[in-house]
Amino acid sequence: MKSISEKYAYFIVRTRFEDLGAEVVEQAKKLILDLVGVSLAGYATMEFPKIVVSYFADLGGKPEATIFQTKKKFPAIHAAFANASCAHAIDMDDGHRFGALHPGVAIIPAALAAAELGGADSKTFLAGIVAGYEVMIRIGAAINPSSLNRGFHITGITGVYGAAAACAKIMDLNQEAAAGALGMAGLQASGLIQVNHEVEGAKVKPLNPARAASNGLLSCILAKRGARGPLQILEGEDGFLKAVSDEVKQDLLTKGLGNEYEILKVYVKLYAACRHAHAPIDAVFEALKSQIIEPEEITRVCVETYSAAVRLAGIREATTPSAARFSIPFSVAIAIARKEAGPDQYCDEVVRDRSIQALAQRVEMTVSEKWETAYPQKRGATVTIHTRKGKKVSVEVELAKGEPENPASWGEMYRKFFSNATRLLSEEDAKELGERVLRIEQSSLDDVLRLL
Repeated sequence: MKSISEKYAYFIVRTRFEDLGAEVVEQAKKLILDLVGVSLAGYATMEFPKIVVSYFADLGGKPEATIFQTKKKFPAIHAAFANASCAHAIDMDDGHRFGALHPGVAIIPAALAAAELGGADSKTFLAGIVAGYEVMIRIGAAINPSSLNRGFHITGITGVYGAAAACAKIMDLNQEAAAGALGMAGLQASGLIQVNHEVEGAKVKPLNPARAASNGLLSCILAKRGARGPLQILEGEDGFLKAVSDEVKQDLLTKGLGNEYEILKVYVKLYAACRHAHAPIDAVFEALKSQIIEPEEITRVCVETYSAAVRLAGIREATTPSAARFSIPFSVAIAIARKEAGPDQYCDEVVRDRSIQALAQRVEMTVSEKWETAYPQKRGATVTIHTRKGKKVSVEVELAKGEPENPASWGEMYRKFFSNATRLLSEEDAKELGERVLRIEQSSLDDVLRLL
């Protein structure tokens, strides 16, 4: 009987661009565009990715793959690490609610580095992206919520499989080598969600997907040279599934593989905060559509939601931009006061704003039976704003904007990309980059990387 890794390897090797439907290809291109923009903004606005990029730039090494912000090439595993650290820095990268993970941040930087390293064409690159999303999301969905409840950062521990799957396709590994690469990838799976709970720790959350991207690529490089990891890395007696989860939904690992594409169920983020804060933000914006409520008029704001949201985005004292991203109270406060929740709102100046901090202290979080029961099918919230004059405005949101059931329009996605990309690129280069990514299968990856 074939192992799960061997089944994945069979799928990876047989995934071809020509067999992917137009909807799948279009989704892959949009997610690439989204992540590239988020990466540029992450480097432009946050301290930690600058530290990472600076270190690898100083380290130097064999010129194999591009670190976006340097416009120079470095060892491929370093480029994957650096670019992924930038892509997760503002917490605006794509995600999957049933897997409780962010696939693009681990997969796309690794895939770009692998494509440069091996000289892959853009169609193979796209096929690799799709394969990576399928493997990573399925593993994440199978171990969620048990793994998350045990304290693992699912993006970190599953991202290495997604990165390895993508790179195996892009580097043209055969079935045996692809399975061996997944085995080595699993040996390096790591990541703890404690980063969400601490003000300083939140700054370095990108370490988890960055390491996943780099390790997934490294596994394929070693497999290309003949190394092999354990075939039963997932289901083995001392394998990954047993180690990280008390309850595994086995059928989700391979059901519909090659016929149903999880990449179509990925959400995009329009706000630069933890996804669990998005439904409350959307509720605030909806509440303020019909009437003007000044922050000083508000006595308290009640946020009812599910327990995972309070646990993972419940920082009360947000004293840094990174911590603010994991604070529903702060996110609600800036949504009310600034009428926005983009990267510019999660900055030192806003965090130091005493009026916003005071408003955040008036935000109360409670776990609602309704939303607890609905989770994870719905990641909802009810926000009720109380004013000094006794007015009460209440709005509930079942699914934040950007979910497949509540999709962001193409215009919203492109505006997000353009706003993020122009933090480092000229408007002319950002427009050209957008055009090239959206017809990437018709051109070379070098044309895209040149603009970065």
